[in-house]
Amino acid sequence: MLSKINIFFTLFFIVSCVGCTHSPETSEFTYVYSMESVNNFKVEMQLNPDSTYKIGRYDYFFDKYEGKSKPAYKEGTLKADEFDAFRSLIQKSELARMKDAYGFEEGRNSDNAVIYMIQLTQGGKTKFITVKAGSTEFPEAFNRLVKFSGNFMNEKLME
Repeated sequence: MLSKINIFFTLFFIVSCVGCTHSPETSEFTYVYSMESVNNFKVEMQLNPDSTYKIGRYDYFFDKYEGKSKPAYKEGTLKADEFDAFRSLIQKSELARMKDAYGFEEGRNSDNAVIYMIQLTQGGKTKFITVKAGSTEFPEAFNRLVKFSGNFMNEKLME
């Protein structure tokens, strides 16, 4: 009898541990990242729960002089390791705990500032974060996510 109780609790413990490691909130997400300098340029990316992505690049400054808009777009499907890397970085950055805005204190000059915007939709909730370049008050995990996002977009747009 004691053996059956031990087996039951062992199985219960194993099932509980497996259930805790797979959170539905971290498996299904939509991640939107953009970097913009008003009237100069904008790059944006959207990652969807089905591993598809869409990237857009707009060169407003040069388009004004040429008299026509020439945005660059790239669409595709993330490789499994790329999707897992984004999922891991998003989870580690704990975006839900971050403030909504960084670097927009009164008195700071905003002319031609580069602005980073993140939108994360997970578990039916959406979190928006806006960061003015030069701000240093956010977590290091966020820095890694922003750097990875920028490198990913550059790589895909160069293909």
